[in-house]
Amino acid sequence: MLAFRSENEKTAKKFGASRASVDTSTAPTDNTSISTSPMFADDMVEAERYTAPLPMVTPQDEQAVSSFFDRFIGCPCNDRSTPGFLDCLPGLFKEVNREGRSALRWAVLAAGYAGLSSDQEDKRTSQLALYCYGHALSVLGTCLADPKLDPDDHILMTVVILDLFETLHLPNAIIKGSHAGGMAHMLRLRGPGQLQEPRGWSLFRLSHHRLQKQQMTFRQSPQGLLPDSQRWIEILDANLPSVQTEKENAQIHSVCERARTLLDLVDSVGLHPEEILRCVKELRECDNATTLWRRGPNWAFQVKHRSEIVQHGPITHVLPEYIQLHPDIWTAYEWNYHRTGRIILHRHLLECLARLLGTQPAHLDNFSEEAECIRRTSLAIIRNLAGEVLSTVPQSVGDIGHDGKLLADSTRTTAWRAIGSYFLLWPIKIVKSLNQATLEQREAAEEAFERIRKYTGMSTYLGELSCI
Repeated sequence: MLAFRSENEKTAKKFGASRASVDTSTAPTDNTSISTSPMFADDMVEAERYTAPLPMVTPQDEQAVSSFFDRFIGCPCNDRSTPGFLDCLPGLFKEVNREGRSALRWAVLAAGYAGLSSDQEDKRTSQLALYCYGHALSVLGTCLADPKLDPDDHILMTVVILDLFETLHLPNAIIKGSHAGGMAHMLRLRGPGQLQEPRGWSLFRLSHHRLQKQQMTFRQSPQGLLPDSQRWIEILDANLPSVQTEKENAQIHSVCERARTLLDLVDSVGLHPEEILRCVKELRECDNATTLWRRGPNWAFQVKHRSEIVQHGPITHVLPEYIQLHPDIWTAYEWNYHRTGRIILHRHLLECLARLLGTQPAHLDNFSEEAECIRRTSLAIIRNLAGEVLSTVPQSVGDIGHDGKLLADSTRTTAWRAIGSYFLLWPIKIVKSLNQATLEQREAAEEAFERIRKYTGMSTYLGELSCI
């Protein structure tokens, strides 16, 4: 835990000024008694083992917590869905004082106040968000200083919530990966046993997806984070849909890692052109195999032309020409995870081929045409995958239901709209930054990104700290 504590302290120091500058008339006080509050009343003797203060409860605190829960707590929406989103958080939130830890409370308050600051455009509320965020980091560091403390569900959920807060409200330059190493270390210490019970499996999937997405996006080696995870997953029962999906996601990540390694070798060692082309073709075969995974009734979805949708009523946003209708947004998310991994893979392959075609020595004449053909195919695949990601936007952000009918504002579910938008964040950020995507696709992704900001509470009201 020492490495995570060190990284956590570095992040906390960056927000010391924010905590110090908050208006103390509105901030939670350090010495406020909370024993009379039904939300925070538990074993105070146990809580006093930690020197960091527990948050007080005010109507404003209650509103912040309720707002966050309304946005991001999702229960399973049908039998084929995974077990909701952050659905174990309310239980952990109630249990936390009994274990003497308040970091999770502070983290939820931070995320709640950040969402309110977006809704209300209130600078004071944004200061409270940063105040609570700083305290969450401080309390987490205090907890981790206890050598007897195991990284239990409460601690891991705290890191998950802090990561969500940072993803939505802080700039990449400040917090990129600030908790990834610690999250991986916690998973490592918890070991394969965490995969055997529902809450542990749910937290593992949330954390593991986060690590894999960061590795693929920022070209980070998996060996430095959680090299044992694939072995843990491989021994699980593949007949369980969620396990099979995790195994496939791990394989996609592995193929992306091989492509990244090839690109690094091309740049550092200078592989022979024939060797580059051989490796590229091998990776293309691996990618072809991944296209066979999403088969069967659990992965089926409909595709409708927008003319079939607009006949049901007026629309307020431009719909893509073709729209995918999935059984639920979890299925759409898993499809988009698969698609985004493949986009990153083919982007790496295009970079390798650019190095190859850029050399143009005489001995390339025999196979430069083949390399160019592969390049065109990969470009077409990227654009097709980007289009498929964009075709999931209307359902994910709550414009339409799984049946293709437009949803009135009164029937939209706040939580699933926010969660669906959060699920879109990673693939949409990748698509809008793709040089290989068409201009129309990048513009559509930019528009979708602005809607994601709106529905998840991503805000410009945390000042310079939120310029994502």
